[in-house]
Amino acid sequence: MFKRLNFKIKVLIPIIAIFIISVLFIAYIDYRMLSSAIKRKTNANLEMFADNVTAHMNHLDIILGSTKHTLNEKNIAIAKTIVYILDNTRSNISANELKELAELLDIIEINIADKGGYIILSNFPEFVGDDYKTTDTTAVYMLLAEGIAKELSEEPRASILPDFSYGEITHFTGVARSAGGFVQLGFNADVIRRLQEQINIDKTIKETRIGDNGFGLVLTSGIIAAHPNDDLIGKDVTKEQWYNSVKSGSGFEWIEIDSEKYYAGYKNINHNTIVGLVARDDYYRELNRILIETIRLLVFSIIIITIVVFLVLGKLLVPIKHLVKGLGKIAASNLDARIEGSYNDEFDEIKDAVNSMAEDLKVHMNLISGIEYASKIQRNLLPSESSLKESFEDYSCIWKPKDIVGGDIYWMKSFPQGTVFCACDCTGHGTPGALLTVLVVSAFEAVVTMNNYCDTAQIIWELEKKLVSELNVDTNSAERGLTINDGCDLAVLFFANDGSVSISSGNTNVFICNGEKVTRLRGQKIRVGDGTIKKKEEIEIVKIPADPKNKYFITTDGLYEQIGITKNEVTGKENKLPFGFNRLKEIILENHGKNLNVISDKVWQAFEEYRGDAARRDDIQFISIKPRIQL
Repeated sequence: MFKRLNFKIKVLIPIIAIFIISVLFIAYIDYRMLSSAIKRKTNANLEMFADNVTAHMNHLDIILGSTKHTLNEKNIAIAKTIVYILDNTRSNISANELKELAELLDIIEINIADKGGYIILSNFPEFVGDDYKTTDTTAVYMLLAEGIAKELSEEPRASILPDFSYGEITHFTGVARSAGGFVQLGFNADVIRRLQEQINIDKTIKETRIGDNGFGLVLTSGIIAAHPNDDLIGKDVTKEQWYNSVKSGSGFEWIEIDSEKYYAGYKNINHNTIVGLVARDDYYRELNRILIETIRLLVFSIIIITIVVFLVLGKLLVPIKHLVKGLGKIAASNLDARIEGSYNDEFDEIKDAVNSMAEDLKVHMNLISGIEYASKIQRNLLPSESSLKESFEDYSCIWKPKDIVGGDIYWMKSFPQGTVFCACDCTGHGTPGALLTVLVVSAFEAVVTMNNYCDTAQIIWELEKKLVSELNVDTNSAERGLTINDGCDLAVLFFANDGSVSISSGNTNVFICNGEKVTRLRGQKIRVGDGTIKKKEEIEIVKIPADPKNKYFITTDGLYEQIGITKNEVTGKENKLPFGFNRLKEIILENHGKNLNVISDKVWQAFEEYRGDAARRDDIQFISIKPRIQL
């Protein structure tokens, strides 16, 4: 589908894609930074709200504490006065007189108890007879009755600490009598109530808004003590999941209350939990605004870029279309095609380079075509399968030039008494080596005759003289400017019908395996064709007696000199080493009982695995022969 798109669209799509990705990345970074900034701002506002409520509570505690102390001092003084009056009055005071005294001193309640803790007189007659020992909260008054304590300014069951309620607060004061027992007084606490009303936490909670939909509340041990909604005051929230997040410590996190998401800031102080809530919409309002602006900017930018790219591509496409059209023709094997036009910019350089490339490619393809044809010719120089099959009991030939053609060649010729076989590695590889192989094969055809086929040394000597003559390796060469020192490494073997083998070799290895060991014939250090051999007697002949177990393997240096990478098991370092002879001998000996084509396959597989990613260095030739013994 992408191939069918217009070129402008193909160019435009990645440009816009890169732009969108860049903008989105920048927008994401900005969004994260803005989110972090908004979070810090929200945290600061919630912290300020909690601090404000805390300040109100602390202010109320200070005022109420001071007021409580003042009232205590005043009420204890009044209590001591009443006790003094009661202790020094000769006649018992009546209930009416006690009631009048209470009204005179603005005392709500006067209770007189005996040593046993029973009320013997009160301005509320129904209290007479009550026992202070009956409850844990009033039993502490028995300390006064028994003379253990002298005065008690506060009854344990009552407290003037802020509890965020509006009920009447009564302050109790008890003073021990000298005659035993005590006086317990209850004073009107309207002053404290009015102070609570002036410093009203409820009012602060109701009037403080946190965003459009946020609010605050105060919990006392899991009970809502202050809330904008009066109906929720006194509600127990200890069973609700969000309470677990705010019941201890201080912090900020998202919680869910009545299916609504809130960002909460909370602080715990004196068993009270102050909670400030920011609604989800309020929290994300600024973020959403920035996101919408970013999307608008992105859409607008894409439109502008699209227009600009289309206008710019319109001018760029003319030379590009010409270049693409010309390259298409060249790719379709029309090597005479050329790109026309003048563009007065870098496209002129591209045009000239493409045209020059087409010309060079035409020359190169003609050359490659010739070399490929030469490869066919070179392959035809090799012995046919039928001749090999007729001459030997078993055989296998690996012949792989490094390039299209190569400098390795093998040749054979049969005679009534046996077969001459030669494996040859000419100087160089590629085209130069291949040309030399043609000359060598031609020389073999000329010099190997009925007169010398049994004498491998004579064959090499005749070949030496022939190649020296053909390559003009003489004193006149220098005069004509010729400095040819090329020749070939080779092994010449004569396989007699009785199974014996004669071998003469120059710089070429021949391996003989009888199933028990592998013998390597290294060959002499001589090169055929460069004029260094002066007489036949310099050439040695190795004669191998007939043995039906013998198999012969001839290889040129491209196999055993190939570099591969091996790892040292001790040091762990990688070493670049040649394939070598030992590895080859091991494969030959281990597989001696198998057909020669199997052995060749294993050698080639081992060679390729060892070579790995390393480049081939030379032509490869590996010949395997099992002679046919005719009795």
